[in-house]
Amino acid sequence: MASLLVVIFCVELAVQLVNTIGAATINGLIWDLVVRLPIPLSREFAVQRQKQKEYLEVRRELTGTSSQDEFAKWAKLRRKHDKLLEDLEKKKAALDGSRTKFDRYLTTARFISTRGLQWFLPFWYGRTPMFWLPYGSFPYYVEWFASFPRAPLGSVSIVVWQGACTGMLTLLVETVTAILGLAVAARQQPAQKEKPNKQAAPAGGGNVKSLLVFFGPILVPKALGWYRSLQASRAQQQHIPIRPLPPGVAVALTLLLSVAACFLLRTLPVLSPENVFAVTQSRLQIPVDVLFTRLSTLRPLSAADDALRHKFVNLESRLLYLQFGPDVLAACPFCAADDPRSYLWYALPALAAPHLLNLVAIALATAPAMTGHASRAATWRTPATLAAVALAAADVYLFSAYNYQRNARATRLQDLDFFFWTARVWRAAALAGLDALLGWAVYATATNRAFTAPPAPAERVEAAARVLASAKAKLNAAGVVKNTAIRDDDLRRRSTDYWGHEVRLMRDVMEDRDVIEGVNDALLNRIDIASITRDAEVYARNVLQPGTWNGHAPLTYDDRDKQQYTQVK
Repeated sequence: MASLLVVIFCVELAVQLVNTIGAATINGLIWDLVVRLPIPLSREFAVQRQKQKEYLEVRRELTGTSSQDEFAKWAKLRRKHDKLLEDLEKKKAALDGSRTKFDRYLTTARFISTRGLQWFLPFWYGRTPMFWLPYGSFPYYVEWFASFPRAPLGSVSIVVWQGACTGMLTLLVETVTAILGLAVAARQQPAQKEKPNKQAAPAGGGNVKSLLVFFGPILVPKALGWYRSLQASRAQQQHIPIRPLPPGVAVALTLLLSVAACFLLRTLPVLSPENVFAVTQSRLQIPVDVLFTRLSTLRPLSAADDALRHKFVNLESRLLYLQFGPDVLAACPFCAADDPRSYLWYALPALAAPHLLNLVAIALATAPAMTGHASRAATWRTPATLAAVALAAADVYLFSAYNYQRNARATRLQDLDFFFWTARVWRAAALAGLDALLGWAVYATATNRAFTAPPAPAERVEAAARVLASAKAKLNAAGVVKNTAIRDDDLRRRSTDYWGHEVRLMRDVMEDRDVIEGVNDALLNRIDIASITRDAEVYARNVLQPGTWNGHAPLTYDDRDKQQYTQVK
């Protein structure tokens, strides 16, 4: 039903275009095109434009003629003016009626081709599947919802497909409209003032939500495909046994766990640098003396507090304090408020220190000398290193690109964006998450729980050959034992006595009344004797069918005994 898929998409696209552009605008554009076609209606419009042009000329001439000095000319122009005006009004009324009729027909046709098809197609093709979902890839409730209301279970119904097209096109149109609006606004207002942070936050959240909704339909199928491929590879590798954790990998996991725990501890408020504005519950514009007087009532002032007191001489320094934290602002010997980049250069070593520590931990945890080559933990060395470098680059970029002036208009403590403390928490959480993810990957790889590489074809053939050789050796040994038991008089007599006793015992059991009734009931009601007889005949025929021994002619019983005896000897 590819054609129906395309039809539904085109109908939804047409509806979105009509809603975005506007029905009145579309009617006006089509009307302008129609009146330019060589039809009687366009000729009437040409006549009206000619009369309107003539009317404007007469009106201009009438305005320039004096009714006192040139009364005769003025009266003649006045009569001509009134006659042209009356003709224009009649013609305009007739053309307006044509325009109204045209709009009514066009609106009806547009409604039938858009909204009408939106209602008719789901009703008519309600039981027709648009396409089928992969079998077993989704739970029952997802398949039920996808087939709602009348499509076969396991397929996507026309209603669901229509809703998906509507949502995707709506989001796409809104995204394009927003981008164009931002471009136009940026061109018209290059120096637009920033809004307060509290008002700007919802817009950013809305943009993130829009991006998630837009890229979700693209990323979710990719994630599902990756999950299914992982499950399929695991199903193919079920014969690979789970092995215990190697000691070297255990040491590497302990290292990663310790580093991740340290990063998580750094997110606690107790271990975070003190924020004088948050501790004293002061706004950004508070006088310096009042701020540190409040701080002195909470604890004794230190040398760093005195350095900050000398730095807080203007609003610029306080804004940089919220971006780079207290240590950078108090300890930097060459930084100045008029050069914000100098604070960034001074803060870079402290900013890169946790990332370098994390890189060292990753290098040690994935080193073959620690984990061993058999654990294959080194396969995660490159991806983990690239991820750590990407986190470091993103951290530096966010610090350098942060607009610290956004806090300048904040008049309350709740409106301030404490960027340094927020970034510190997110940095530690991201590094801890990276180490935890790497630890899980190393553990799953080392124990063959995931990401296992199947053996090479040559190894699998060699293992199968070893199993077959072992089975053949056991069969040969069983044949030798049986041959020996038959040739020896004492063993043969004991075997005969055993089977004779077994026959007598089973005969006594089978002659019991309860056993006879149970056997008769099974033969009559539960067992298909004909089917069992056929299977037995086929099995006996396959067993007794003559074969070859190593590609040669069939061997007699004595020949086989001689060969087995020779091999064992």
